[in-house]
Amino acid sequence: MKFKIPAINWPVATIISLFLILTFISCSPRITDKIDVTEEESKDTIEEETIEIEEIVEVVDYERAQVGAEIKGYIPSFLCTDRDNYIKIEITNTSDFTWISSGKNMVRIGYHYWGQDVDYSEYDNPSRTSLPNNLEPGESATIEVLIIGVTNEGIYVLQIDPVLEGHFWFSSKDIPMLEGRTYFGSCSD
Repeated sequence: MKFKIPAINWPVATIISLFLILTFISCSPRITDKIDVTEEESKDTIEEETIEIEEIVEVVDYERAQVGAEIKGYIPSFLCTDRDNYIKIEITNTSDFTWISSGKNMVRIGYHYWGQDVDYSEYDNPSRTSLPNNLEPGESATIEVLIIGVTNEGIYVLQIDPVLEGHFWFSSKDIPMLEGRTYFGSCSD
């Protein structure tokens, strides 16, 4: 008995064979070499790759430093005795050192007020407004200075004055303040 085998087209058979071979090769797992690294070698590699970043701390002799500030803005003619008041200023660091916005030796914005028709004044008012960030020499910032604590109605001279905390008010170094007359009255009427 003879079997007849159908004729197979050789190009088709070749393509099918190549397809099956590539399929089996791509599905087989890859062989990788395992490299043993000791814990000591791993630490050495990490130490070599670590870059240390040192913080540069500016040491300033504030008694000999050139102190300066330029303040732009105005004092409103009316402020409230019973609400928070904000005075918008632009201040420029004209000192030869960076003004730090937080921590030791920070510069903040304070104020003084003197009663004109009222016997009430405060020079070293504890209310201060912080800088939004450190200010390098020549840099400026816009700040809304919080004015609170005046409870007696009347006419006052209000002075906005930067302070280097723990050292001095800038006005004590002959730096001009932003100064103006204002009436403090009730705003709840």
